[in-house]
Amino acid sequence: MMTPTSDTPRRARSLPIPGRVLAVALAAMAALACAACASPTDADAPPLTIGVAASLRPVAEELAAGFDGEVVFVAGSSGSLAAQVRQGAPVDALISADARRTAELADEGLLAGGAAPLARGELVAVTPLAPSPTLPEGAAGLAASDSVRSVALANPELAPYGAAALRYLRAMEAWDAVSPKAVYGENVAQTLTFAASGNADVAFVPLSLWLAAEHAGLRRLDPLPDGASAELVVTAGVVAGAPGAAEAERFLAYAASDAARAVWERHGFAPPPAPVEAR
Repeated sequence: MMTPTSDTPRRARSLPIPGRVLAVALAAMAALACAACASPTDADAPPLTIGVAASLRPVAEELAAGFDGEVVFVAGSSGSLAAQVRQGAPVDALISADARRTAELADEGLLAGGAAPLARGELVAVTPLAPSPTLPEGAAGLAASDSVRSVALANPELAPYGAAALRYLRAMEAWDAVSPKAVYGENVAQTLTFAASGNADVAFVPLSLWLAAEHAGLRRLDPLPDGASAELVVTAGVVAGAPGAAEAERFLAYAASDAARAVWERHGFAPPPAPVEAR
């Protein structure tokens, strides 16, 4: 039997590593690997940007407060926002007060997956004038009366509430008397300001905006016929190719959920009309 000498190579031994030390070392290596290969972190990611009709901004902001992500809104009339999407504006989604605008964008391939209804709005007429036995309480009658100097509505070419007001006044055969004293807001927010500042005696605005402004010192005239608000359906869609498309889909799904329904109702919106089944 050979006795080992100092010249005889010895076999190396592996010393056992305590399990806790090994786990900590592996975790540290994994963290370093993730830090090295990760793309921008959530903190570095840009916020979700959504174009929203001016009449919808208050409800959209409350919805965003209940959403687990950062959202930035760009507000304007539904028509101007649709034009901005066509021009490549950097928005991830659009929430419109005019279903026709989103339908057109979807037909043009500018909304991924089309547009979905979220709620139904209501047109109201408001005035800074105090009630008087000599003044009609009906919106069309008051707007057409000689006691009224100016009537405000949003630009019918751009804003669905302005178009709805125009249809209502024509249906009531009051437009001929109203048109010479009509003043047009760029959007419904500006239209409400005209009346709140005393620069219009009657204004046609969304119920939601009047409620959000806590009436703005204006009183509501008699309710308009149901047909006056028939086409005021809120629709939304994700902009095709948007960098925040996945997050936009998540926000719009939340806005359409049962959990969000109470928020819509608190701002004066009714549920969207039920889809018509094909026969």
